[in-house]
Amino acid sequence: MADKKSIQEIHDYWMNSSTPGRYANKIERSEFLTKYVQKYIAKKGRILEVGCNVGRNLNHLYEQGYDRLSGIEISDEAVEALKKTYPMMAAQADIFHTPIEDIVTKMRTNSFHLVFSLAVLEHLHPDSEWVFEELARISRAYIITIEAEQAENWRLFPRNYKTIFEQFGYVQVEESDCIEADLKNYTLRVFKKVGK
Repeated sequence: MADKKSIQEIHDYWMNSSTPGRYANKIERSEFLTKYVQKYIAKKGRILEVGCNVGRNLNHLYEQGYDRLSGIEISDEAVEALKKTYPMMAAQADIFHTPIEDIVTKMRTNSFHLVFSLAVLEHLHPDSEWVFEELARISRAYIITIEAEQAENWRLFPRNYKTIFEQFGYVQVEESDCIEADLKNYTLRVFKKVGK
């Protein structure tokens, strides 16, 4: 791609372009995600969201009785908005305010029952694809991806997450389009760690 950006340029964009207000009101997306989380993860399960932005998904899970929640978020504005918008969830959750590349290797193996992302991994720079193996390592049971796998521009990188996570010891157990969540051209995939 002629206009390929560096990892730092991608990080700078998301540090300064999070627009948390735009994400807070898309509750149908959180409801769609939660339906799958509830199917596979017990209420006491430890859950990590990669790219939690304003925290809408985490808060929806919190309201459904999940309270062992963590999130990774690169944007100052989004983290501040998360604390103000969902103070009860924010007080309970562990929010790592950093690029994923700077934290994921420090997380313990099998730390989480579920690692998930919604429209975030698609923005991971190709030079950071090593992160996928780390996500597979830190999850003890499930990974859920909801990503635009075919989209491509300077900050969207097309990938097939089934191909990616099955090479790291997972099997896909569910797949869905995301039409009911108003996410046209997105694919939901649920992966289970082999042997779990």
